[in-house]
Parts: sequence; C-alpha cells; structure tokens
Amino acid sequence: METLYIKAADDCDVPIYWTMPEQQPRVTLLLLPALGIQARLYRQLASALAAQGCATAIMEQRGHGLSKVKPGYGVRFGFDEFLYLDIPAVMEWIKQQVPTAPRLLGGHSLGGHLSTIYAGMQPHQVDGVIHLACAFPYLGDYADRQRRTLRLLCALIPLFGLLPGYYPGHLIGFGDRESARLMSQWRQWALSGDFDYEDKHDLAAAVAAFDGPVLSVSFERDDFSTPAAVARALSPFTGATVMRVELGEREQGTYLGHTGWAKQPDGAAAAIGAWLDTQFPRS
Repeated sequence: METLYIKAADDCDVPIYWTMPEQQPRVTLLLLPALGIQARLYRQLASALAAQGCATAIMEQRGHGLSKVKPGYGVRFGFDEFLYLDIPAVMEWIKQQVPTAPRLLGGHSLGGHLSTIYAGMQPHQVDGVIHLACAFPYLGDYADRQRRTLRLLCALIPLFGLLPGYYPGHLIGFGDRESARLMSQWRQWALSGDFDYEDKHDLAAAVAAFDGPVLSVSFERDDFSTPAAVARALSPFTGATVMRVELGEREQGTYLGHTGWAKQPDGAAAAIGAWLDTQFPRS
C-alpha cells in the first residue's frame, strides 16, 4: 500500500492510500471516509478488496489524518471542496493509473452521501456506487432519543462557528475537529431531509441520470442508522439497480456498528466481492 499526495485544483494536497491487486484490476474504487474518520481506518478493507481484483484509493478528508488543512476561523471548507476539487482530482489520477477498468465511487456514511451527489454530477465518470453504513442524518428518520441528540447538535453547530470557529466533535463525541461550514451544511441535511445545501439545488433529482449499479452495505448494532435513514440515503437512485445487504455476527463476527465493522471488514469485503462478481465479473 502506497501513501501518495494528489494535487487538487486549488493547490491543496489530497492524501490517499493506494492499493493495487497482484493481477490487472477488474475495477477501481475511490473510497471516501465518514465524518471525522481518518482514511487509515479503511486500509484493511482496501487490502481485502485487492484480493477481489479491486484497486482502491482511500481519500483523506481535509482536516484529518495526513491532511495539512486545519479547520478554524480562516479555514472553512465544505462539501464543495470535496465534490468540485478533491474527488475530481483523485478520480482523474485513478483513471491515469488504470485507464480501462470500470470506476467505482463509494464511501462510509458521509462519504456515501458525497458519492451519491457526485454520481449525479458526473454520471458518465462513475460506473458503480458503494454505500457502507450509510444512513441519511435527517432527524425525522430516527427514534426519539436519537432525534433529541440530533436536535441538540443542530442547535449547537451555529454557535461553534462563532466560538471557537470550528466544530469540536472530538469533545462532543460526534465527528472530530470539523470545518464550521461543513457542519453547517450537514446541519441543513439533518433539518431538511434533502441533499441540497447552501446554493446547491436539485442534487437528488440529478442522480436520476445515473443508471449504474449501487450496493448498500449496512451493519447490525449501528446507532447512527435506521431502515428509514438508509432508504433516504438511497432514494436519489431512481434510475439505478440497487442491492441492499445487512451484515450481522454471522458475516462480521463481533465487528459491527457504525465504525466497528471497518476494524475487521471480512464480511464487508466478501459482500462487495459477491456484488462485483455479478456486476463486474472477472474477464
């Protein structure tokens, strides 16, 4: 596994972990992390997918892990930087490395939502989408206790933008040190139940142009997921072929929940491999 830095259009270095299979890859995958999660968490998954013939780039989020960006008063990036700068740069780099293989885009939680939007923005650049523990954060899709927590977060997020100038998720227990703008956009999702944010409109409707296959892998014991929230995350894919699987102890052992699955992702890798066999069989 290589650690590389890809230059985005705004001159920002985007760190990635890059893994190639021993044989010619049948597909490539750009994997996007969840909110507040460092890319290194998914290295075991990338290694397991290499055995499935998948070349994987795990993209570090701005503000996390190997990224040199630090959120604060003067550094307020959001979804736009991911969708219009970082993802396009890494997708183009992957295409240069493996020009003939189908290109998949996927992610864990927030990374899955960004994958959905990008597939609608660039449907001819993406051949398939993968969601991992990906449930939309709309508070109306959660039970009372979870809904109260989401409401409290939504009330606090604007205040953190004023002081200390970033979202201190590492102190709250949800996310990490995050850009105030990014969390403001996430807050819009939680309150509206819609993929739109700021001046970006009709994002979910645009995803109808994507007609490739979609895999959604969810996990038991995920406190950040409900069936309704998973369904909302997939709802823009009206023109796609969607496959949903939920993994439990039989497939994943005790490594379940919103992030626990990634620490030992054998079941997740097997589910992705089985889906690849049906949608992108080995030649």
